[in-house]
Amino acid sequence: MQSISWKVLAATAIGALGARANAQHLIDIAIGQSQGKIATGVFQVQDANIAPMLSQRVFIAEFGVFPDFTNNPGLDSLAGAFQPGSQIGFNILKALRKWDGTSFPQSAAGIPPEQIQIKLGPAANVRLTPTTDVPVPGFGLAVSTGTNAGEFHHHPGYTLLDPASDGLYLLELELWSTQPGLANSLPYWMVFSQNASEDELREAATWVRMNLWAPDCGADLNNDGVVDDSDFVYFVNAYNYYLCDPPGCPTDLNGDWVTDDQDFILFAMQYDGFLCP
Repeated sequence: MQSISWKVLAATAIGALGARANAQHLIDIAIGQSQGKIATGVFQVQDANIAPMLSQRVFIAEFGVFPDFTNNPGLDSLAGAFQPGSQIGFNILKALRKWDGTSFPQSAAGIPPEQIQIKLGPAANVRLTPTTDVPVPGFGLAVSTGTNAGEFHHHPGYTLLDPASDGLYLLELELWSTQPGLANSLPYWMVFSQNASEDELREAATWVRMNLWAPDCGADLNNDGVVDDSDFVYFVNAYNYYLCDPPGCPTDLNGDWVTDDQDFILFAMQYDGFLCP
């Protein structure tokens, strides 16, 4: 069995904000391949490079790039992550839900009058969230074939339609690929803020993590089915940084939006267990 000590953690120095490293990736949802599926996560700075942590499935976003609109976070991968010339698309899995102050009710009572429009490019690339829990097939976008072949980097636009009232909205999605043999992603969730406070936004995202996602092996930060030294590098890097930033925070294992001693305790327990359930 592995062992891990506080002294090792304290002695390890990995600068989370080291040399410049493609900072544009850091505001996006990271995507890649893991265990035969598309996987979602976030990027982390590691020295002069960035690396995807493909273990996050709850992301936050804020309307306001223009009124009732945002195109952040985008979907982004490293070059070579996917088959050049293939397409990656999304499906909307459920109707939109609205935060009631304590939860996103999953009954029909939690479906608001608002819908979110997702759009990028031609008129055919427009989808609306359904008004009932009937899945809506999305549209596909191209994986690069030229410079940075195999990279996927697109920013669909999300518009909150009338009455566009203030509050927090939950969108449940999955990703698919035309690449042979690559399965759909597991569901992931985007929590959108329409003039809500940062504290409310984080509280709502934490509720989704704990109640809809409920990860049983959160310390597997690179999503390879084991908790080992490669995950330890990610964790220590985030621990030195301490605070978590949008769009998500895989190393925040207890849902308080920091990576601190309490998360270290949870990480160490899973690290000692090595294999994920």
